Amino acid sequence: MKTIFKNTLNISLIVALSACGGGGGGGGGSDYTTPPSNSAPTIDNTTTSYTTQENQTSGFMVNASDADGNPLTYSLSGPDASSMSISSSGVVSFATAPDFENPTDENKDNIYSFNASVSDGTLSTTKGFTITVTNDESDDVVSVSFDGVVIRSGYVQSANVCVEASSGAVCSGSTSTTTSNSDGSFNLTQDTSGTLASNEGFDVITNQNNSAENVMYLGNPTNNGTNVISPLSTLLHRNTNIDSSTLKTKLNINSNFNISSTDPFSDLTNTTNAQVATINTQLVILENALLTIDPAQESDSDTDNVNYKIAQAIVDRSSSETSLGNTTFIKGLIENWSFSGFTLTNTIWENLSASISSYLQKVYSDGDTNAHSYFSSVAQNELNPLLTKIINETATDSELNEIIFSTIDLVERADGVSTSYDDIEAGLKTTTYSVSNVGSEYYTVDSVNADSTELVIYARVGDKIVFDPSSSSVFLNHPFELSTSQNDTSGVNNIGSSQGWDEATSTLSINSSTPLVLYPHCGIHSGMYTNGRIEIVESYDSSKIDITSQTSALQVKGTVAKGPFKGASGFTHKVYLRQADASDNFHTHEFNEYPGLTFYMPASQGFHGASLSTTDGMFKPKSHFAADSSSGGDSGTGY
Repeated sequence: MKTIFKNTLNISLIVALSACGGGGGGGGGSDYTTPPSNSAPTIDNTTTSYTTQENQTSGFMVNASDADGNPLTYSLSGPDASSMSISSSGVVSFATAPDFENPTDENKDNIYSFNASVSDGTLSTTKGFTITVTNDESDDVVSVSFDGVVIRSGYVQSANVCVEASSGAVCSGSTSTTTSNSDGSFNLTQDTSGTLASNEGFDVITNQNNSAENVMYLGNPTNNGTNVISPLSTLLHRNTNIDSSTLKTKLNINSNFNISSTDPFSDLTNTTNAQVATINTQLVILENALLTIDPAQESDSDTDNVNYKIAQAIVDRSSSETSLGNTTFIKGLIENWSFSGFTLTNTIWENLSASISSYLQKVYSDGDTNAHSYFSSVAQNELNPLLTKIINETATDSELNEIIFSTIDLVERADGVSTSYDDIEAGLKTTTYSVSNVGSEYYTVDSVNADSTELVIYARVGDKIVFDPSSSSVFLNHPFELSTSQNDTSGVNNIGSSQGWDEATSTLSINSSTPLVLYPHCGIHSGMYTNGRIEIVESYDSSKIDITSQTSALQVKGTVAKGPFKGASGFTHKVYLRQADASDNFHTHEFNEYPGLTFYMPASQGFHGASLSTTDGMFKPKSHFAADSSSGGDSGTGY
């Protein structure tokens, strides 16, 4: 029954609904409306390529709209999307400010390509964009170019050159390095400025290698001129207690010479250049000598390095002495060094200072660049091994004597020395005397009456004596001749070219055939040179000096053989000996530039340079002995 009723009810409802829909011609239409279709959002940017400067993140706005008014969301895709970001309002920016010099776009061309998409939740629209990053010149790294030359005892080839980046290994942290050419020149392009550093390389003349410890520096280099990296520039960098002006004063370098920019080897005929070249060579020899004695020396510490200590010793020198070969200077440097590995006994001390100072004193330049290279090379090969023997107490007297007394000969015998190098020895062995005359009465030699004063000239085989007339008329009217007999106006015993005499140039080149005693005289007038002679000797002999009267123009050459000033050497043609009653008067002696020291003798000394009349008559340099009136020459205070 229930089932039948239900079906009857459904039928009735259907009929009723049909009737309500309206039949016949009067029925109304349906009120159901179809929903409108959804429109995709649009990107309205008419420009798709934008430009921005480096170092800023701003980009551009993605202008999007939706006709249906739906909320929009933004996203990025494409090659460089990872470098970009987009906000909820469509602002595109760089995730990290771009660097023009270091682009991160896919092509590394500073053009960032990507797609911007906007979505209404159902539909989306995508458009491609680019942002080109431009350069901000204000942050550009400016490349600095340094031109210069590396010198030690001459030009250094294949030296490492860089701008020092750290206190570690030389050039290890530098962004750019170069090597010097065969003439020592270099060009270094660097993106930072700073101290120039150099090490290693080799001497272009001798091929002598420089060790890694031979580090040189030049502070405050210029990018618009020549930079000279040298031992002198290294002293200035290593020790801030000394400035350029002070250093030049302490070493007697012309105040106008520029250590940082003037290459002394470019013209050794220039006196100042020759002097500075010599000093650089001396510093090279001294540095290597000290490193040989103390190989454990820390070369990179601010105050515990060779160049700092050398510079400080120069600063601390209170006297007016400027020679690096000064024996007292070297003695003091060694004394204050605090060497490790051996005990500095008096004997070791004396032999070290004598060997080093005597060698430095002989460094000489006659305009030949090669000379410096050979002096340095021989020091490395001969002097430094001897220094090792000295501290080991195995050095023989003959080895010491060769270094101290025969330095020039040793250098000349070195393998590879050019024949022109003989000129250096000749220059050292030549002494010139100025000769004038008082009518036909007498010659004056270096202003000394050669008739009334016993004028004795001592010389050795290999020496050269030049008699230089003050005017052409001196020898024209009074021919200057040499004879084996006194006052030989007849000339029967005159010597000639085979005995070394060149009358045309008034030059005596002493050889094995030169008579041991010669008498200068006038070939016309008697008595013009009757109280003097030339004696050929093997070595200086103080017993030949008459100290009872003042003597001038005495030729003296030699080297201190023993004692605290062992190794000091030089020669002069103006030696004034005291009279017997001269009391405590002192007399100054002017020496030729060999080694540039000034000698003197306290009046209380019995012989020139001897502490007592009974001891060896050797030289005593002024720089090594204070001017005092004590009787014992060696008891003076050194300075």
